[in-house]
Amino acid sequence: MKSKHIFRIDDVCENMNWENFNRMKEIFTKNNVKPIIGVIPNNKDEELKKLPLCEFDFWEEIRYLQNTLGWSIALHGYDHKLITQKSGILGINKKSEFAGLSKKDQSSKIRKGKEIFAINNVTVDAFMAPAHSFDKITIQCLLENGISVITDGFGYYPFQKRGMTFVPQLYAKPKVKKNHGLYTWCLHTNSMKSDDINNIEKFIKDNKKDIISFAEANRYMSNSAYSSLQRMVSRVAINTARKSKAFLNGRSVKE
Repeated sequence: MKSKHIFRIDDVCENMNWENFNRMKEIFTKNNVKPIIGVIPNNKDEELKKLPLCEFDFWEEIRYLQNTLGWSIALHGYDHKLITQKSGILGINKKSEFAGLSKKDQSSKIRKGKEIFAINNVTVDAFMAPAHSFDKITIQCLLENGISVITDGFGYYPFQKRGMTFVPQLYAKPKVKKNHGLYTWCLHTNSMKSDDINNIEKFIKDNKKDIISFAEANRYMSNSAYSSLQRMVSRVAINTARKSKAFLNGRSVKE
């Protein structure tokens, strides 16, 4: 299989860089690309609150993206407040909204987030953990609340573990990969520069036939021993690269 590509956008809430988001929306729509976006149901992140507040009905827009454009919507936590210093299963960031909390607290967050989605007639297609941080209890709580897909993890193919389907997410800037696999490109529209958006548009035009929707990811599921080995190797390689980058930038990996 030639490598395939999925786009995802994090930190979608009422306060955003809407100019960048709308530029990406135009590019995606024009090229029939259906990304997955992480929507924060009850944003309390003070940094995000500094960004422009939308001048329209936020939830009406989310419904339009899901129901008319066919975008997938992920529950991106509950309030996006990183209140623990736990990196969770993936070991990426020493901060989390979920990892380290009790089952009662985690389940409450997930349940309340789902309730806000339901009130606004938005379906949860997957879970997207703030800061890529969640633990075994998070997975248990998600399953008990009817959410069985996570957009995150190591490896090059979707896989199932602990009753959960994982669609791995490894990189941020889209580029053609020579090896086979399914790549989810994680975009943060709030911090994008104009050149970043132009480069993404060029990538989409050049690779349109190999870009799939998040809903199509299960076609590429693999729980083979080789796929498992790939997950182990990618975890070591990527976390080592992150530590090296942190060291070269003169900061602690724990930051």
